[in-house]
Amino acid sequence: MLKALVQEYRTHGWARFTAVLIVFGAILWVAERVAGWFSHALWLSATLGSLWLAVKIAAVVVVIYYLARLIGFIRRRLLWRLTRRLIVTYVFIAFVPIILILLMVALGAYILNGQFAAFLVNARMRDHVDELKQVNRVVAREAVHIPAQDPVHFLDMLQQFYANDFRDYSTSYPGLEITLRLGNEARGFRLTGEPMREPISEPRWLSAEEWSGFAINREQIFLMAVDREKTGAGRLTMILAMPITPSLLNIVGEGIGPVGVFVSPPRQGPPHGARNRPSRARPRQPPTEVDVYGQETLARYEVKSNGVSLPKRRMWLDFSVYGLSALNPALWRAPVYRERSSPVLVGVTSRVFELNGQLLKMLGQLASIPVVGFIVVGVGFLSIEIVALAIGVLLTRSITSTVNRLQVATERVKSGDFSHRIGLPARDQVSALGAAFDTMTASIQRLMIESRERVRLENELKIAHEVQQQLFPQANPDIRGARVFGECRAARGVSGDFYDFLKLGRGRVGLVLGDVSGKGIYAALLMAGIQSAVRAQFYDGHFPDRSGGAPATSTATVLDRLNRQIYDNTPDAKYATFFYAIYEAETRRLSYTNAGHPAPFLFRGNRLKRLDTGGTVLGLFPAALYQQEELQLEPGDLLLAFTDGLIEPENSYGEEFGDQRLAEVVREASDLPPERLAETVYREIGNWSGGAEPSDDMTLLYLKATL
Repeated sequence: MLKALVQEYRTHGWARFTAVLIVFGAILWVAERVAGWFSHALWLSATLGSLWLAVKIAAVVVVIYYLARLIGFIRRRLLWRLTRRLIVTYVFIAFVPIILILLMVALGAYILNGQFAAFLVNARMRDHVDELKQVNRVVAREAVHIPAQDPVHFLDMLQQFYANDFRDYSTSYPGLEITLRLGNEARGFRLTGEPMREPISEPRWLSAEEWSGFAINREQIFLMAVDREKTGAGRLTMILAMPITPSLLNIVGEGIGPVGVFVSPPRQGPPHGARNRPSRARPRQPPTEVDVYGQETLARYEVKSNGVSLPKRRMWLDFSVYGLSALNPALWRAPVYRERSSPVLVGVTSRVFELNGQLLKMLGQLASIPVVGFIVVGVGFLSIEIVALAIGVLLTRSITSTVNRLQVATERVKSGDFSHRIGLPARDQVSALGAAFDTMTASIQRLMIESRERVRLENELKIAHEVQQQLFPQANPDIRGARVFGECRAARGVSGDFYDFLKLGRGRVGLVLGDVSGKGIYAALLMAGIQSAVRAQFYDGHFPDRSGGAPATSTATVLDRLNRQIYDNTPDAKYATFFYAIYEAETRRLSYTNAGHPAPFLFRGNRLKRLDTGGTVLGLFPAALYQQEELQLEPGDLLLAFTDGLIEPENSYGEEFGDQRLAEVVREASDLPPERLAETVYREIGNWSGGAEPSDDMTLLYLKATL
């Protein structure tokens, strides 16, 4: 070793420079210790500090130089033999990726499990908000039946209802505050019966009949639910407010872990347009949200659960995770609706095994099978990797040719040539790697072709969707004494449903709604053909005539013609359900025929009539009898025709949405404009199915008689 160092010193200038640097550093170290005796000599300390900086920079340069030489030495000496190079290569190919993957899996498990814990906590808090909303609805239904007219007596009875029916649930709603307002009377109390010092005021920004969510009031964060209801004693406002307390967080974090709610600092800064002026006075504090909005800032707010502990560790892999989510509470006393500028953070700590256990419990007994399979596959892959490394070390000489061919093939693939093949026979495992590479490149080449084909089909489907949209009415017809509306939402880009408005002259309009059997492009093409056939019924040279009128062709006759056309021009077992109606604006008379379609709703006050007169579906039989029914509509009557896509969506228990629920939703939203009514219907269906992608097209047709 000494001879090697002497030789290095004699032959390399960098070695001599390093030796001088070491000696100079030792001198500086001694000088620094001596300078400690002269504390008043500041110039000496500054000089030594500058010299030390120069020494450190030179040391970094020397380290870089010798690292470069070490790498060259390893390449020339230790890795000169191909066997060693291949062994090192296999180490980097086999072990390093496995370690990185395991680290990535661990990091991903930490992040995903933490966010899953945060999701569970956030979902439970929102469930509590929904429960408050449902409580308001229950009380609202009870309030409607209270016979009292005097506000004070009315509120007494309503408070007694809370005391009788909800007092046993006080532990489930810790700290719940109830505010009832009826006319000029207001009353605030807790679920335990304790009166509140001050009832909660109604926010000025609240205009809806019902609202629920998170809000900041009195320097606290509340779970809020507001409901307004008309009663015999006047307009009743019910406000339920449950503060975020340790007791509530205990409930939320049960079975998960400790939960904490805290705020991030609000955005602060100088007022808009303010100028920076030099001043000797004490600098003004930046305005908080109180200055800007006149509301609570929660500049320092923290609530933690006190009755939930971190689950016990089951094994060494059961590490703890931390999840974080955010709430955006509204400012309750703001003049307009506004959320806090900085979110309220919800943190939770839990264990991986506890979270996975809850997830598997939610998914059912069979959910653990994929997990076990994943572990088995992972262990198998790891074993195969170790065996492959051993075989690679022992069979180094036999793989040089394959490695070279793989390298050439990799470069070809890197350049984009996926048609290149190695062409080695699979005599052993190493040469089988070449065959596997050929299979992989062939698969990639095939997948690229399929990907291009898929893109082409998606573009064609997009064009088909755009073309189909042009087949639907581009505007709702303007009819005196009635308002009509239609909307179709396709399940797969293109729809097998269709609707149309036919202008028949003399203040008459034809309402068409159909549903073709099947889905996808074939059903859409068949729908387009049927739609053309429907329109051809009214453009065959007979009408409309020059006077602008149209002969009174019955709806049953039209469907009889259409049935024969569909039967003669479509394959067997293809059919369409159909609803056709004619509305006369002057007489408000509605004539219709229903060909196997879900019976539309006709709402007249509190009564509901189903329009089911007609016959069988179109296209199955060459001759079918169809009947027509005539109705006299009155102002306020509402007709809603729909396809089965609105009543067949199922919830998680396999229960369909059904006609009855659809009728209830439409009845509750009957006073809304048709666009908002349709949006309400689709939203309720989405909530029923849990947001799942619809499996069938959904179309509705709306007609409402007005004055």
